[in-house]
Amino acid sequence: MASDRWLTQDHELKPGAVIFRSNRHFAMEAYSASHGQLLLRSNPADDEFDTTIDLLFKPVEAIKIRDGYAGLVVRCATTPEAEAIFASMPGARADRGDRVFMLESQGRSDYVVSMGFGRHEGILPRVQGSFFNTADAYLPQWPTEPLFGLNPGFNVASVQDLVAALGSNHDQPTGRSQYRYVFVVMVDVGRDVRPHVSGSGVFLTQQDAEAAQAILAPKVKSCWIEVLPIVV
Repeated sequence: MASDRWLTQDHELKPGAVIFRSNRHFAMEAYSASHGQLLLRSNPADDEFDTTIDLLFKPVEAIKIRDGYAGLVVRCATTPEAEAIFASMPGARADRGDRVFMLESQGRSDYVVSMGFGRHEGILPRVQGSFFNTADAYLPQWPTEPLFGLNPGFNVASVQDLVAALGSNHDQPTGRSQYRYVFVVMVDVGRDVRPHVSGSGVFLTQQDAEAAQAILAPKVKSCWIEVLPIVV
């Protein structure tokens, strides 16, 4: 069953309070400098569970984490713990809303300093990078990264990867972690004095799309190119 929660208020984040607990394995999935977002994830395991758990901290001021956790407890730091961590980081302050979240696993403790903590558990579609970054009415282009922000391009697929994906078994259960941009030539033929917009063609290079646009432009009311990601 899907579940989610976002915690930012004092009554939700009392010193010492445990706000998340799980016996599952977690590891860092992504970090985005935009809005200082840190995403920890527990992936499904066929023999135990089929849900994904995403834990989001933002905006992050500082982190001390390991490469993975076999079981994880997230709790609010006690007042002495928070004071000691703030003392070592002059840029972080409780009076501006920064909070210390302790990450505890197998008798060891790490921490994240951020203003809020969110969690979401559910069935993550394989074309979606995370529960915390998806297309909507304000940002309709399908996201290519688990978190919103600048895209470093580490998961850009080659043309060969795209061609292989087009000929592969699309029923495979593995996630879609790569993408490649394509160039879609759009036209508005303006029928009956109303917009009549449709796609005319999809091209792998901007040069080819611009050549097609030049041919179509004199024949329609308007013509433009939209750059869209294909999930591979």
